[in-house]
Amino acid sequence: MKAYFLGWTAQYERRFIAYLAISQPVEVLAPPRLAQRVQRKIQSLNKRLGGVRVSDGWLGRVVCRLRNAGPADLLVCNEGQVRRNVNPAIVRAFPGRKVLLVRDLVDAAFLSEVRPLFDAIYSFDQQQCEALGMRPLNQFFPLGFTETGRDVARSTVTGHVMKCFFLGRDKGRAAMLEALAQSLRASDCEPDFYIVRDETTNMVTPYHVADVMDYEQNLAHAQQADVLVEINQPGQAGVTLRTLEAAYFGKKLITNNGAVKSLPLYHPSNVYVLSDDGNADPQQLRAFLRAPLVALPDNVLYRYSPDFMLEQLLADARAAGSNPVAC
Repeated sequence: MKAYFLGWTAQYERRFIAYLAISQPVEVLAPPRLAQRVQRKIQSLNKRLGGVRVSDGWLGRVVCRLRNAGPADLLVCNEGQVRRNVNPAIVRAFPGRKVLLVRDLVDAAFLSEVRPLFDAIYSFDQQQCEALGMRPLNQFFPLGFTETGRDVARSTVTGHVMKCFFLGRDKGRAAMLEALAQSLRASDCEPDFYIVRDETTNMVTPYHVADVMDYEQNLAHAQQADVLVEINQPGQAGVTLRTLEAAYFGKKLITNNGAVKSLPLYHPSNVYVLSDDGNADPQQLRAFLRAPLVALPDNVLYRYSPDFMLEQLLADARAAGSNPVAC
């Protein structure tokens, strides 16, 4: 069984796929540019024709044949790209098992549209799974389990000036982050914040920047920091990549996600949960920053690795056999 990854275009996504491909039959299914151009021509033609539509099914079948996809293979799709360009035609034409990984918040209308295309739909957010009928799957760290240097990263807090890293789009979080930065400074921790301006930006802070940094720069800042910050969107309760960066790199985490307390990754010396209004208690924050970091067991970290993710998808595919499994 070979696993084809469709719609995984971000730098960090290509990185974990390349890692898996070292030891597993895995590859990116990137549609040829010619196929993408043909798809755009078909879409343009269908707009002009009105009620009569030209099918793109043949184009999806051609792409699958070019990549030697067979009925025993697995297609793993990224929800953020599944409706783009020629991707829907490829999904419909793929001859093997097809699964969708939902990495963001979606609604019932989206699932109603895409559910007929897939044998199974997974989400990294347990609340979403319960509300919308998806299958739970652990969020996974983009670096492979054997390449993160965890033994080197795990260190207790030393006497140097601590640094706390945040990177993300504004999304209305600037006021909360500015208040947190003040609390950190009062606790002798220097905020290394990068708030990327977006349409929600309505106040200017010293931490606002115009552009997001690339993934390698993000990793460098995360590895150099002592503490990482995640501020989730309302309704988001799943494990974020920032939570996994903290766990894998041996960093402390400050978060507004109370659901993290129920995870195997949680330890009160490692994770500080902000109050419901996003504030930090000064005494508790200072005590948290001074407490030694507690190393997490490898068997816990492994459950949030791309290695484990692929193992679970392949095991589910083999268990399902030739019979589609309900999403």
